[in-house]
Amino acid sequence: MTDDSSILKNKRVVFVGKLGAFPRKEAMQLIREHGGNPLERVADDIDLVIIGADELPAEDLSDLLSDSIRKGMREGRTTLVHEHELWQQLGVVDESSSMQLYTPAMMAGLIKTPVRNIRRWLRMGLLASKKVAHRLPYFDFEQVQNARQLLGWISRGALPTEIKRQLTEFAPWVANRSLMELDLVVDGRRLLLRHGGQLLSANGQLHLDFDREEEWESQGTSTLPFQTTGISHDSGLGDSLGISVADANSNDVQNWTRDELLHMAEELEDAGRFEQSIEWYRVILAKYGMTAEICFQLAELLYRSGDNSAARERYYNAVELDEDFIEARANLGCVLAETGQTELAIAAFQGALVRDDRYPDVHYHLAKCLDELGDGEQAARHWIRFLQLSPQSPWAEEALDRLGRV
Repeated sequence: MTDDSSILKNKRVVFVGKLGAFPRKEAMQLIREHGGNPLERVADDIDLVIIGADELPAEDLSDLLSDSIRKGMREGRTTLVHEHELWQQLGVVDESSSMQLYTPAMMAGLIKTPVRNIRRWLRMGLLASKKVAHRLPYFDFEQVQNARQLLGWISRGALPTEIKRQLTEFAPWVANRSLMELDLVVDGRRLLLRHGGQLLSANGQLHLDFDREEEWESQGTSTLPFQTTGISHDSGLGDSLGISVADANSNDVQNWTRDELLHMAEELEDAGRFEQSIEWYRVILAKYGMTAEICFQLAELLYRSGDNSAARERYYNAVELDEDFIEARANLGCVLAETGQTELAIAAFQGALVRDDRYPDVHYHLAKCLDELGDGEQAARHWIRFLQLSPQSPWAEEALDRLGRV
């Protein structure tokens, strides 16, 4: 869609579901004012199907998307549009009234990183959720950009634990600023901040900014504007990236706190040493007992290491310990689907939706499972619900394609 209101000129438009921004009568009048032809009900030869932002209609799907509409979608003559997207394009609502929120999985898809990283950065306080429902965090677009920034620093060698520590130390210079606003340089595992024309380490020490030095030399400047100690590639962390459980025996692990054990597990995971990290998570369970959160984190790591069977059992543990842990139910469904247990996967997804029908990822995965079983009618309901909840998702194009083939 474009910014021009002519997108509606002479278009036959129908609304599907309950609208969120305007009463239906007022919405139809807005369509007329912008040159469109709003229809009272679904008919053939529709140009635009507007998906209401509040809830889906109760009509049977055969009435909702007729064969001719599906054919029109396949041929590109009929377009599905989310209500808020339409109002934004027409300039009749401001962007804040239809803020898109992203689940951890959607954010991970946008910035191309494992979803485990998103959850870890949230626990560390590097990201902040806009809201939490049934343990599931939702993020706004600013946090998506912050996650992208974090991923860039980490890809250049910085460790999440060091980023957290150094940002805390940078607090006098970066208070109340988004990560996207910070001009940070990665030096080994250390971050340096460009501030007031100078390059600072977290302890306030000045360092040589080689990019600026080249600029000064090109201008014929013979002296630098501040005293420098030069950049050191020794982060001060040494080579300690965690140790195995066997190597730690002499350190009397029994005296370690839960947080210390968890830090060791996560440090090993950051280093890609999954098997050793898994050992530490199991030590936590053995010492402190079963908790839904640790079972979930262990399941995620087992899944990443390729042990789907063990991951499935830990997801089951998490759900048994906290039946409202909908992300555990959703991930259990994904593992079951991957291992060919499609009907059990559907049950897991349906269990998640009973607790929160507004979880877009589950509608997406449930729709895929239903398609696999040949239940296109039910699948289409969940594709539509997914698009309604998350029209800007990285998976939205796939949902539209699937609906066009129903």
